[in-house]
Amino acid sequence: MKIKTNSWKFVIKYLTIFFVCLVLANAQINGISPFLLAFFFAGIYVGFEEKLMSIFVLSSAVAINPNLNSFLINITAIAIGLIIFYIYKFMKKPIPLYMIFIGYILGLVTYIYFNFSNFLNLIYYIALGLICLYTFIIVLHVLLLRKNCFKLTLNESICFLFSIAILGIGLAPIYIFEFSIYRFILMCIIFIFVSTGSAPMTFAITLSFSIGVGLSTLSLLPLAEFALLTLIANIFSMPAKFKIILVVIIADIFVQYYFFNVGMDLFYELLPIILAGLLFLCIPNKFLNNFSDFVYVKKSELSSRNLINTTRKSIRKRMSELSNVFLDMKQIHLNMVKKELSKDELVSMLTREIINTCCKDCLDKNRCTRALGTDNKSNLELLIEIAVTKGKVTLLDIPSSLSNRCGKVNNLIGLINRLSSEYKQYKNMLSDVNNVKILLADQMGAVSRLLLDIGDEIDTNVSFDIARENKIISRLLSQNIECKEVLLYNEKNEDVNAVLILKGQQIYNPIVEKIMTEVMIMPMEIVGITPIENGDFFSVSLNRKNRYDCVFGLASCNKSGNVESGDCHSIIRLGKDRFLLALCDGMGSGKKAHSMSAMTLGLIENFYKVGFDNDIVLESVNKLLAINNQENYSTLDVCLLDLNKEIADFIKVGSPFGLIKREGNIEVVEGGALPIGALDNVSPATKKTTVSTKDLIIMVTDGITDAFISQDNMIEYVSKLASNNPQTLAESILNEALRLNDMTAKDDMTVLVSRMYLKSN
Repeated sequence: MKIKTNSWKFVIKYLTIFFVCLVLANAQINGISPFLLAFFFAGIYVGFEEKLMSIFVLSSAVAINPNLNSFLINITAIAIGLIIFYIYKFMKKPIPLYMIFIGYILGLVTYIYFNFSNFLNLIYYIALGLICLYTFIIVLHVLLLRKNCFKLTLNESICFLFSIAILGIGLAPIYIFEFSIYRFILMCIIFIFVSTGSAPMTFAITLSFSIGVGLSTLSLLPLAEFALLTLIANIFSMPAKFKIILVVIIADIFVQYYFFNVGMDLFYELLPIILAGLLFLCIPNKFLNNFSDFVYVKKSELSSRNLINTTRKSIRKRMSELSNVFLDMKQIHLNMVKKELSKDELVSMLTREIINTCCKDCLDKNRCTRALGTDNKSNLELLIEIAVTKGKVTLLDIPSSLSNRCGKVNNLIGLINRLSSEYKQYKNMLSDVNNVKILLADQMGAVSRLLLDIGDEIDTNVSFDIARENKIISRLLSQNIECKEVLLYNEKNEDVNAVLILKGQQIYNPIVEKIMTEVMIMPMEIVGITPIENGDFFSVSLNRKNRYDCVFGLASCNKSGNVESGDCHSIIRLGKDRFLLALCDGMGSGKKAHSMSAMTLGLIENFYKVGFDNDIVLESVNKLLAINNQENYSTLDVCLLDLNKEIADFIKVGSPFGLIKREGNIEVVEGGALPIGALDNVSPATKKTTVSTKDLIIMVTDGITDAFISQDNMIEYVSKLASNNPQTLAESILNEALRLNDMTAKDDMTVLVSRMYLKSN
């Protein structure tokens, strides 16, 4: 026997095991004692040191019952247990649970031989032994594996209480002189558990222990006495320990004197209580507080849950106030937009400017005025209108009535052309400035609406499912998964959300999702893991598992001779059940086109991630590109795929047609007219349609569509493709487009294919 430890923990552990063996050997019900051997087989199963266990069990049995029959019964059972242990140790396999029960029955062969004549007692012994074996396995399993958390399930609680009752049976007859061991242990239990504030648990343990003592002494007096003391201790539970002890001692004196007629032996009856009280006084309060958290499955407190909803309402109010700020800022920017002059206002303004600049110091001013009168002003207005319309005036545009009298015709033409050119520049600058102001106003309005939407979501009260929370904790603990807390909440009658606080090494245990699925009666999956600053625990978030997911295929080719492609693609998940699929084709090809399409697609992604509506996204991106450079355009092909609703929402701006390959037919998604950034206002082509797991969504750039002779030719080719694999389909379409162009890419080519599929649960 080789024991690799000098640890005091090891010594205490096995001294405790030896003491338990002695108590169980001493425990009898009507002369029947199957408890010790049941404990031996349970210890072998959970991994106690087999040689020490064998020595403890045999020595305890012989010490309590020093006769040959007891020796033979126990040595036979120990031998059978060791044989089973070493067989599975040699095979390097854990002992199956059923094999332990079979081994226990086989180990009773000697007992069966000696007691075969008393058949009823024999059946009672075997049945009680099997129950005890199962109980001890559960108890030892919890004690050994659940080191940092002792919260028990209902099944485990019953097993523990049953084991306590058995220990009570064995402890009841043990006295040191007149000192009762069981009274001392029971009073220690009462003091400790009463201080933690759980009256039901204290009563359960006290009654279990007292029932065991009662079965041993065939008297209900211990049960009544300790039930009364437990009741009094709970009623008079106080922060000061000595007060609890004093109340219990006084109560016991009263009980012993008036009910049990104890006289001279009162000292020995009170001594265990006094010693237990002194020990209780020595236990630090910090230990008792930790013990409470360590032992009890605490019910969720309504105050903390109510605080969540109160906080959400407060956040909703702040969101609304912040939304109003952005709304005011939107109106301010809109008010700052300057209106352009009407044509009449422009002509009138420039006419005054020309008269004040060119005619003011002219020596022939009075002569022209007398000869032409109001016609002079009319001629100037006509010339300015021509300049604004055509861009400039020439000598041929000057009326003869003016050219015959004016000596500054060339100066007049130059001034009119200069002023009209300056106004055109001013008009373009004003348009850009106004576009910026309108863009900022639109963004602030969008942010305002977004904040209100978020506030509405937050404002909804969260409902909690406390019953299921405790059930989940129990189920997880039964699998030795330490779970400190569970929070189940539901918003707007949508699928339930769950947050579990789990020990670090257990967060990836597949049993977690399995238990959550069984308790919630819906497929659940882990969607997020966040470390908690305090300790080794993690916050694990779970949501309902999506029915569907998406698979994608992408094939692309640069224009022949170009290192970079002007095509860019995007595949991002928006939330747990929505995808954004996008293709962007910058004007031209090469590095410049790639930079333009990448910038456009980056803007699109960021806007959609935040949660802006389609209209705001497209208008904002369009204005930004128009302001940036009016000669750089991009086509945009977007598909918003909602897996939960099974809907595909297409948005096309200057992009070519797309296809949806359904069973037996091809559905065309028509393209948009002008690319994004070409005009101040964008007019996308949109289409919303349902999709299924058998549908393939095909999105392409114009390099692909231009390669085919016509739309019908491409539809005919795609309809003949048999594969349902998106990647295979994308590569086939690209290869065919290249083949039709003698394997030369005349433009950047990109094919994006997607298909939703049903996830296995």
